[in-house]
Amino acid sequence: PELAESNGKVIYLTFDDGPGPHTDRLLDVLKKYNVKATFFVVGSTDSSKNAIYQRIVNEGHTIGMHSYSNQYSLIYSSTEAFKQDYKQISDYLYELTGIRSKFYRFPGGSCNQISNVNMAEFADCLNQEQITYFDWNVSAGDTTSNYTKQDVLNNVLGGVSKYKTSGVLLHDGDNKSTTVQALGSLIEQL
Repeated sequence: PELAESNGKVIYLTFDDGPGPHTDRLLDVLKKYNVKATFFVVGSTDSSKNAIYQRIVNEGHTIGMHSYSNQYSLIYSSTEAFKQDYKQISDYLYELTGIRSKFYRFPGGSCNQISNVNMAEFADCLNQEQITYFDWNVSAGDTTSNYTKQDVLNNVLGGVSKYKTSGVLLHDGDNKSTTVQALGSLIEQL
């Protein structure tokens, strides 16, 4: 789902690593502005989060896979480990939401230098399952510990000015209250 289309520009808001303690508040802000986003989620053993996965789907957002474990050393240790983690998140989301997601975002991106295996092998695994993977070309910079609301606004607004189509990387995992604080202003300025 796209945020806005004007003057030929398209902006996609995406959130990685959730659901987290702030996901409901992010969803509230998106609802207020009638904006849809894509949530690349991870698995959770916390059953209190089950309703959040369902809320993402019920409110018309796209739910994508970001791995089950989000543990790079495990996911990227071998092709078999990657396939197992992919199957686990795919089945998990289907069980919770009834949706068999067709979208994936590699933890660290498809060109990360963390993997022990060539990333093309993992991309082939997804292609065999008819899964499309997405990277980003604009980062909010909200993974650092000391980012501010203004940092998020500056990073995103500066980034989207460079592209006709922008995939904006934001996060909704733990410790992301600043991202929530920035979202309304970000949407208004975009």
